[in-house]
Amino acid sequence: MRRYVLALLPVIALTGCAKPLEVGSITDIKPINGAKGIDVHEHRRQAGQQGVPEFAGDQLVEVRSYANQEGSGDVEFAGATCTVSAAEFSATATTPAKVRVPLYRGQSSTLAVMCASPGFKNRSITLAPDDVTRQQRYSTGSGAGVLGLVAAVAVDGLSDNTKNEWRYPLARMVLEKDTGSQKTH
Repeated sequence: MRRYVLALLPVIALTGCAKPLEVGSITDIKPINGAKGIDVHEHRRQAGQQGVPEFAGDQLVEVRSYANQEGSGDVEFAGATCTVSAAEFSATATTPAKVRVPLYRGQSSTLAVMCASPGFKNRSITLAPDDVTRQQRYSTGSGAGVLGLVAAVAVDGLSDNTKNEWRYPLARMVLEKDTGSQKTH
């Protein structure tokens, strides 16, 4: 009996780990402020405006749609239409998707993500960029205990955090089935 249970453990472990659906294409943003290209603030910098965010590159933000299936948890599905937008740009893609968005370190815009799919209620979330450099610093320090964390906080306080790397998290959209009792908008 013990051998039987041990033989089944790898099978049981693998059944809970579904492979993510493959993304077929990359969607570029469409600036809505008159800009050209991914750096939506470039024209303002070239015009000499003060306080314009420094362009720090771009990121492919993943947008994935899931539905809760009884007994299976959240299962990814393809075909939800999603809009990723900020004050300066928007993009529309079909899940699973990767949307190329600009990064401006600590001045990157919060993203609004809205997804819709037939048979499901619409869903909206916001994605704020994370200071990855600071997170790594704290993570490394906390791995060394309380003294390590204190040292990481001290190093962080002495660091020039204006050049830190910022990244957006995955847009994980869990859509609820529309039972017909509530109208979607």
